[in-house]
Amino acid sequence: MKSWLRAIATTSMIAAAAIVPAGAQAEPAADTGARYVALGDSGAATTGVAELDVTAPLRCVRSTVNAPTLVAERLGLPVDDRTCSSAKIPDLYTSQGPGIAPQLDALGPATEIVTLHIGANDADMTEFILGHCHAGAVTGGCAAAADPEWDRRIDAIAPAYAAALDEIARRAPRATVFVDGWPTYLTDTSCPAMLGLLDADAAYIQSKFDRLNTVVAGEAAAHGAVYLDTVTASREFGMCADPALRWFDPILADQTLLPYHPTLAGQRGVAALIVDAVAASGVLNR
Repeated sequence: MKSWLRAIATTSMIAAAAIVPAGAQAEPAADTGARYVALGDSGAATTGVAELDVTAPLRCVRSTVNAPTLVAERLGLPVDDRTCSSAKIPDLYTSQGPGIAPQLDALGPATEIVTLHIGANDADMTEFILGHCHAGAVTGGCAAAADPEWDRRIDAIAPAYAAALDEIARRAPRATVFVDGWPTYLTDTSCPAMLGLLDADAAYIQSKFDRLNTVVAGEAAAHGAVYLDTVTASREFGMCADPALRWFDPILADQTLLPYHPTLAGQRGVAALIVDAVAASGVLNR
C-alpha cells in the first residue's frame, strides 16, 4: 500500500482501468526475462526502515528481506525484483519515476515464475482508511457512514488487473503467475496501537480488504494465475496482535515506521505461502 507519508492520491482509476497503457504490445526478445520476476507495490516491496535496499531506487523503499527476496532464497533462484512502493497497475507498463523502469520490462520468454501483489493503491485504500476511518473516528467513524464510493473504487480495478495478467502471460508465456492477496489487518475489535480506531471501523476496514481480495482472486482464476489466500494464515497476526507476531504495523508503527505495512514476520509469512504454492504447482520441475 502507498506509504502514509506520501500525499494521498485522489484521482480515480475509472477512466484508465479498462485499457492497457500505450507501449504494452512491445515484443520481447526470445532469450530475455529473468527466471523469477517479482512485481507489485509496497505490500511486497518493503518492511519500511528494516533492511532497506540501498541499491534500489530510493522512491521504491525496497527491503532486502521482503517476500520476493525470501522466496528467491528458499527456491535457490535469483530474483529480478521490480516491486516499488506506491506502485499502481499502470506502473507495470510505464516508468514510475526517474530511474525506475516499467515493471513488466523484466519479463520475457525465459521467465518461469512471476509473483504479483498490486491493486490497493488503485483502489485508493489509503485515502479511505486514513481519511475516512481514522480521521473520522471522532465523528462516528467510517462504518456508520458506509460510503459506497469505496466499494466502487475497489470493484473498478478489475478490468485493469485482468489486462495486466493478460499482458504478463503474453510477455512471459512459460510463466506461472502467483498472486498473493491482502492478509488479515484487523478483526472485529480495535486496540490502543490503532489510536482510537473504533471497533466497528476495524471490522469495516477488514471487510474492504476482503472485497479487494475477492476482486483479485476472481481475475486470477479467470486469467490462469494461482491465487494465494493469505487471510486465513494471518488471522491471528493482525495489527492488534503481539508486536513480535503481527504481520502488519498498526498506526503506532514501531517496527517499520509505516502503518498498514508488512513487518518482517508478515513478509516471512507471505513468502512461506508463495514457496508452498510454487512447490505444489510443479513449475520448477518442468
